[in-house]
Amino acid sequence: MSLTLSRAELHELTGFEQPKRMIGWLGARGWVFEPPARRGDVPKVDRAYYLARMSGRNDQGVQRVEPSFDFMLHPS
Repeated sequence: MSLTLSRAELHELTGFEQPKRMIGWLGARGWVFEPPARRGDVPKVDRAYYLARMSGRNDQGVQRVEPSFDFMLHPS
């Protein structure tokens, strides 16, 4: 089993056969992927990310932290 989704799996996920349309679908829904290296190749989606996302754990246990700009409001 590969670490990335196959062309057939990406087709099943996105409903598209053309890589350009797959990229559009993934991007519109906020999926993390690597664009194809060559024309005709499909985008690379990590299998672990796919499984986590499909099970409802789309952050894979990583907590996103927003930067704090409080120092700009309260000068020393």
